[in-house]
Amino acid sequence: MKQNELKIVTDDTLKVLRSLDVITPDIYTVTFNEKLKSLNIDLDLDKIESEAEFTNLDKIFKMQKETQSNTKELKENIDLATVAIDKHDNIALYSIKTQMSSLQQKIDALENIIYIDDLTKVHNRKWLFDKALEDERFKHDGILTFIDLDSFKSINDNYGHTAGDKSLYLIATLLEKIENTKVARLGGDEFLLISKESDTSDIERILDGINRSFEDKSIKYKEHTFKLSISYGSANFKKGEDFNYINELVDSKMYKNKIQKRGVDLSKI
Repeated sequence: MKQNELKIVTDDTLKVLRSLDVITPDIYTVTFNEKLKSLNIDLDLDKIESEAEFTNLDKIFKMQKETQSNTKELKENIDLATVAIDKHDNIALYSIKTQMSSLQQKIDALENIIYIDDLTKVHNRKWLFDKALEDERFKHDGILTFIDLDSFKSINDNYGHTAGDKSLYLIATLLEKIENTKVARLGGDEFLLISKESDTSDIERILDGINRSFEDKSIKYKEHTFKLSISYGSANFKKGEDFNYINELVDSKMYKNKIQKRGVDLSKI
């Protein structure tokens, strides 16, 4: 079972579990297995190499525990606030306000656990489908850009996975600086930009600038030096338009951008 297949099954499972008040390991297992069957994917646990692939499962259990605690605290504060209002106790109300502010911070932190990619610290695939899309359709007009790190496998093979991880983190940090744009890591070396702008040339100009900056300097990791570059494809989308259709379009444009940089004649493909 490939990593991207596991992510798809996990995300589909999460969509079902979000509607439940209580999530137990048995419920997760049954739901997960149903999704495997519906997608005709075989899962051999003995062949899964890294426990890191179950990060989302760990997140679910942590989310469940934290949510139950936050719900209990919220109910307690509501009860205290009701009493304080009846007694016109402004001091108690101020204390409750402070506690509610602290609770909001806990909820925000919990959302980061669910929606932030552990490695790059940008949004993850789950954020994309939960926050940017509704039933896999865009919530507003904008631009979708597919970005792929060039020669990523070569970086991992020649300089080690830590060098590859640091490269991904650097790319994500640069992408996150683009104004009016959200960044999501799909997995591996693939990123998506979702912008509320309307002119794809503006996004492409910024990405070309990132590539030019990489041309002027080498990346250093321990005793190694190497070059980075990215390939991309952009397209406009409308509110309510199908994400999968636009994603395939920008993926195709990204691929053309990548092979053009290799000097390949597209007319012969």
